[in-house]
Amino acid sequence: MSVSTSPVQQDALLHARVEVAECLGQSPPHLPYRLLWDEHNTALYDRIREQPEYYLNRLEMHLLQAHASEVMAASGARTLIELGSGTGEKALPLLQHMTAPVAYLPVDVSTSALNHLTERLRHASPSTTVRAVAADFTRPWPPVLREPGRRPVLVTFLGSTLGNLLPAERHGLLELLAGSLRPGDGLLLGVPLLHDVEVMVSAYRDAAGLMEAFYLHCLRILNRDLGTDFDLDAYAHHVVWAAPSQRVEIGLCSLADQTVLVPGPPAGRRVVFPRGEVLRATIAVRFTAGQLDDELAARGFEPLRHLPDPTSRYMLLLARLRG
Repeated sequence: MSVSTSPVQQDALLHARVEVAECLGQSPPHLPYRLLWDEHNTALYDRIREQPEYYLNRLEMHLLQAHASEVMAASGARTLIELGSGTGEKALPLLQHMTAPVAYLPVDVSTSALNHLTERLRHASPSTTVRAVAADFTRPWPPVLREPGRRPVLVTFLGSTLGNLLPAERHGLLELLAGSLRPGDGLLLGVPLLHDVEVMVSAYRDAAGLMEAFYLHCLRILNRDLGTDFDLDAYAHHVVWAAPSQRVEIGLCSLADQTVLVPGPPAGRRVVFPRGEVLRATIAVRFTAGQLDDELAARGFEPLRHLPDPTSRYMLLLARLRG
C-alpha cells in the first residue's frame, strides 16, 4: 500500500531536492546544512563535543560559567534568544544570572533537539518561560523573534558556529541581526581564535571516528528523506587547513568516479563526482582577537567585552546595538 503525501509535504520535498541539487552542482560541491539533522545526528554531535580533541565546547563552557554574571550585568537582558541552541546547556549559566521573570527562545533547525531542550529546561530552570522556535535563523525571522517580549534582548550565537559561515553568510547574518534587533539589545558571540594549526585540525579528526560517522550519516539522511543514492562506502573523511582562508575545511572525499541521482520532476538530476573530489560538509574559520570589531561596527554594533580564555584559543565577544 502506498502512502500519499499532502501538497505541503510534496512542496517541501521538491524544494529540498532542488536545494540539494544546487548545492551538489556548485564548485566546490557542498552539503545543505539545514537538511543534515535528525535525532541520530543530534545525539552524535553531543558525543562529538565530549571528545578530548574537541576542546572548543569545553573552553566556551568555562568562559560562560566564569563570565555569565558580567555578561548579563553589562547587557541588562530580560529575554534570551539562542541561535542554534542544540541541547541548551550553554544558556543555563546565562539564565541563572538574569532578573526574573525570564523568557528564553531557543532557535534550531532540529525539532528533536528543541523537544529535548524544552524538557531539560523544565527541570533545570523551572522559573524560565521557554518558547522553542524551529527555524533557520539565517533566513528572515518569524514574528516571535522580532517581538520576543521583555527588552533588552540578548541574542547568543555560540558553539563556534560563527566560524562555520562563509564571509558573505557571516555578513548577511550580522545585517539580519542588526535589522531584527532594537537599539540597546545585545549580541554574544562565541569566537574560535587562530592558534596552532595541528590543534585546530585535530578537533575534526577525533580518534573515535565520530566526526566521520556524523558526516557519513548526513548522506544517509539525504538517501532516506530525499531519495538520493549516495554510496556511503565510496566516501572517506577529509580534513585540511586552508591557510589563505584561515579555516579548517571538513568534508567527504570521493574514493571513485561516481554519479549521484537527486530525484525530482521531471527527470531528476545526476551529479558526477570524480575520484578525489571533495564534497564539503562545513568550514571552521578561525579569527584574530579584534577581527570582528570592524564588521560589527559597520552594522551598528558596539563591542562591549572581549573575554578570551587563558590559552587564547577561544573568546566570548559581547556587543550592543547602538541607537
